[in-house]
Amino acid sequence: MNYYDKHKRDQQSRSFYKSKEWQRCRQFVLRRDNYLCQDCLKNKRITQADTVHHIDELKDHPEKALDESNLISLCFSCHNKRHPEKGRRSGGETPKKRRINIYVEKANPEV
Repeated sequence: MNYYDKHKRDQQSRSFYKSKEWQRCRQFVLRRDNYLCQDCLKNKRITQADTVHHIDELKDHPEKALDESNLISLCFSCHNKRHPEKGRRSGGETPKKRRINIYVEKANPEV
């Protein structure tokens, strides 16, 4: 369990994120987004997603908790940009992440 879950998240939210319904929904969204961070893709980078983010926050909109249109796949770094208060890990460690830049090649018309 990470630091945020253990020390800051309320019991109701913690229970929700452990539920079978959330786990199924989370897997659906990751598959839908091809396990890729959608924010990185907008910036022409391919990064594996490891988090499913509620666009409208769970605590403010519990009715959208399992609404796939309110969920997006993100990498740890992009999720931290949206929630900097949740990104600290115990011991200050940060995850290693792989990023692949996309290069578009065009054929040489002279050849």
